Amino acid sequence: MKLGIISDEISQDPEHAFKTAKRLGATHVEIRDVWGRNVCELRDNQVLELKQTAIRNGLQISNIDSYAFKVYIDEGEGIDRSLKALKRAVELTKLLDLSFTRIFTFWWQGGLSKHLERIVELVSPAIDIASDEGVVLALENEYSCMVGTGHETSTFLDAVKSRWLMVLWDPGNAFFARENPYPEGYSFVKNDVVHVHLKDASVEKGSFKFKPIGSGMIDYVGQIKALAETYDGVLSLETHYAPPGGTREDGTIESFNGLLKILRELGLA
Repeated sequence: MKLGIISDEISQDPEHAFKTAKRLGATHVEIRDVWGRNVCELRDNQVLELKQTAIRNGLQISNIDSYAFKVYIDEGEGIDRSLKALKRAVELTKLLDLSFTRIFTFWWQGGLSKHLERIVELVSPAIDIASDEGVVLALENEYSCMVGTGHETSTFLDAVKSRWLMVLWDPGNAFFARENPYPEGYSFVKNDVVHVHLKDASVEKGSFKFKPIGSGMIDYVGQIKALAETYDGVLSLETHYAPPGGTREDGTIESFNGLLKILRELGLA
C-alpha cells in the first residue's frame, strides 16, 4: 500500500522531514505546515521547491492542506479567509498536478443536524470553485468540527450531492467524536474515500489519549484490511502522538513502525 506522513508531524524543516519519511519507508508526504507557515501562505516557487525536495528524497507529494472552514459558522471574516485559503489551495493543487485538497465543516456549535442547511449554503461557493477548477474537495471528519463521525460525513455528502466533494477518512477523529471507526463509521463512507489519515487513540482514566498506531482502541487490523480491498490512495500518518519525554518525531517513528507491523501481519508490506 502507498504510505505517507504529514511532514510537520516530523519537523517544520522539510529536508529533515522528507529524509526521515523516506528512511521509515514512506512513499508520499502530505504538506500542511512548513517553515512555520501553512502551505497556502507560500509562494509558487517555494512550493515547487518542496516538490523538488520530495523528488530528491524519492518521495511524492500526496496533497496539500489548508485550514479552510476551521472557523465558527457565524464568523464572516473567517469564512472569507477560508474561501481565500481554499482558492490558494486549489491553485497549488493544480500547480503540483494533484487532484484534491482538504476542507473542514466549521467548529462544533450544537451539532450537524442543527446547522446542516446553513453549512451546505456556506460550503456551496467552495464546491463551485472545485467544479470550475476540476479539483476534488476532501472533507475531513474532524471531531472538533460539525462533521466528526462517518455517519455525519455521509449525512453531509448526501445533503451536498456533488461529485466534487469526497471524504478524507480519519478513524482517529471518528473515535474522538465517540463513534466506533471500524466497522461502523467506515461503513458510511467507504465508497467515497479519496484520502486517509491514520492516528490511534484510547480512553485512559476517562480521557481521550492519542496512541501509536496499533496500541490504541481502534481496530486498525480490520480497518486497513478493508481499505486494502477497495482503496487505492495513500495512507497518511498524522499521529498527533509524542511519547513521554519524547517529541512528535519520536511518536511518528513509533507509529509508523506500528503501521508497518500491521501491514506485515496482513501480508501487505
